[in-house]
Amino acid sequence: MALFLALAKIVSKRFEKIDFKVEVSNKQAFTKLHVRTKAEIVHADLPNIKPWERTGIHLEPAEFKKMKDNEDVVVVDFRSNYEHSVGKFKNAVTLDIENFRDFPDKISELEKYKNKKIITYCTGGIKCEKASAYLLENGFENVYQLHGGIIKYGIEEGGEDFEGKCYVFDNRIVVDVNSVNPKVVSTCYVCGTVSDRMVNCANPVCNNHVPICEKCGWEMEGACTPACKTHPEKRQYDGTGYYQKNSNGYNPYIGLKRRKEEINSNN
Repeated sequence: MALFLALAKIVSKRFEKIDFKVEVSNKQAFTKLHVRTKAEIVHADLPNIKPWERTGIHLEPAEFKKMKDNEDVVVVDFRSNYEHSVGKFKNAVTLDIENFRDFPDKISELEKYKNKKIITYCTGGIKCEKASAYLLENGFENVYQLHGGIIKYGIEEGGEDFEGKCYVFDNRIVVDVNSVNPKVVSTCYVCGTVSDRMVNCANPVCNNHVPICEKCGWEMEGACTPACKTHPEKRQYDGTGYYQKNSNGYNPYIGLKRRKEEINSNN
């Protein structure tokens, strides 16, 4: 027991500064678990940016709620097109980007807001660490960020004024955020009817992330266009619009085994 408590103390000390984010779901969100070492969680190609040294002022959800509608405030969405197309904060400024690494090329569009307070937001707050740091690096002075992102705001403040659904990177694809004044803002990519049902195109070469209503989903077999429907590599549609990625054969034990063999040979 003493050893266990000692180990628990060491582990808790090591992770005491980590902000663990927990969201309860009644659906299967993850099929597999991979733990890997990455140079960047969100690739931005901004090696000079060090958000752990300088980044935007963190706003807790309650603080964001009080501040977001002020006249001297601009709320900016730093997510990709397919994410904010299905849901975003009311009156938020969006950027036409496919990936976060495209953001530096769009910073000129925010120059007109330099005299205002800018609040950045994203799904869980990770992108904003770099986005707000980059804004500060480029002369923006009053930069804030929604701590914990859209998801935390939904959990703690009911998601008021977040219109549509929030795109997430797991089997659920999108989740409800707003329990106060919900509103659907997206339309079916195929027929144009109101729909917030997000689908990844069944054609893996396309893999378009778009809203498709359930009727069109089945009629198109999960494809976003007739060409994608007849594509020879089209995946089988099961009604969800989510497709499990194939494993690349990564084995975390390979290097460990090799390391043990090196130690044994040296002994």
